[in-house]
Amino acid sequence: MNVRTDDEILARIEQIKEADFFGFETGDLVVCLPFEKAKKYLIDTVKSDEWNVTPHDRDSVVKTITEYMEFAWDKACNGRGISAGRSMAHYNALVWLAGDDLGDLNHYQFYGKDNLRKICDHYGLDAEHWDDGVREN
Repeated sequence: MNVRTDDEILARIEQIKEADFFGFETGDLVVCLPFEKAKKYLIDTVKSDEWNVTPHDRDSVVKTITEYMEFAWDKACNGRGISAGRSMAHYNALVWLAGDDLGDLNHYQFYGKDNLRKICDHYGLDAEHWDDGVREN
């Protein structure tokens, strides 16, 4: 899969903006845009000379997915509802940026554990390393 284009990222932001109430997914996408395209989503105090575009080629995104997994599992296993929900929003953006489709990761039970396992399976990560096996809300 090729790197998502600026236009694809902008279209995705527009597609999800109403459902992304807190802007977690949008935030992960905006940082992949050059300043001129991102600025309509930024607060006025952010300046172009301070802006750094986050790499969003597949390898970089999969690395982020992998590095974030321990944190996401920690929140899920400790029943941290808001943080676990935010992890799912991050993974919605990251999985999409990687060019993959694992379905809507926002709708989850058990603090997203089953979705985290799905993500781990897809990207070749060992969910057993983090999953405590408990499934309760």
